[in-house]
Amino acid sequence: MIRYSPLLDTAEFRIGRFDHPREHRHRDPVLEVTPEYSVNRVERGSFAVEIGRRHWELGPGDLFLNYPGMVYRCRHCELVPSDVCMTIAYVPSASSSQETAAFERAARTRPVLPPSNRLAYLFLQVARISNEQMAAEEAAHCVIAEIACQSVPVRRAYREHQLSWYAERVDAVRRQIDRHYAAEQRLAWLARSVGMSSFHFARIFRELVGIPPHSYLRRIRLQQAARRLREGSSVTEACFTSGYQNLSHFSRQFCRHFGVRASTYARQVTR
Repeated sequence: MIRYSPLLDTAEFRIGRFDHPREHRHRDPVLEVTPEYSVNRVERGSFAVEIGRRHWELGPGDLFLNYPGMVYRCRHCELVPSDVCMTIAYVPSASSSQETAAFERAARTRPVLPPSNRLAYLFLQVARISNEQMAAEEAAHCVIAEIACQSVPVRRAYREHQLSWYAERVDAVRRQIDRHYAAEQRLAWLARSVGMSSFHFARIFRELVGIPPHSYLRRIRLQQAARRLREGSSVTEACFTSGYQNLSHFSRQFCRHFGVRASTYARQVTR
């Protein structure tokens, strides 16, 4: 018997956990057919997956990718299996057809992925913020996008307590940048604030967040500048209140990020 415990249910995602009730013996079905796109991460325990003649043994940190119509079989060695999986079921929209096709190609090519620190961090984010719908959906989108672009690195996976330690410090710096984006920021200061060296912190931040700290800061500043433009600020006001010190540099960065000049963006959103 398999038990599903929902964490979040939206139009695009169903997020939850699968486990096995201790009071019931489990019998593996001969074959199963997947009705949806999903990413399943093993949190505890182990089991085997068979797809045609291919066979994998999954353990903590491994990911099992599903697409509609996929035929597979799971095998457990225990009468009452101890494995626990967190699942993100994905309901694609019409506007995400390319990403969905890319995800399915990745799932058909490599339905089982080894532990990834980046994806482990994203799943940790989803689990921690499942009561914040928008933030959880954003993290879930990042999981799908990471797999769709097939950029999942094969690197030494962090132990659970080590990942949690790194995640707490990365999240603390992200909150600091989110709150004080307009202030001057230095990598050494940010790293020191969470008790890490600059080099080590920069590497961990990039691995878990997907972009380096300076790119994250730039993205937040540009998002805040765009918000101010939507609220009626001038381009100059949006530039300096979002943390930029040079108007020309801001204009180039804004155009590169949004695809339009800041002045054009301001006119478009105020019509």
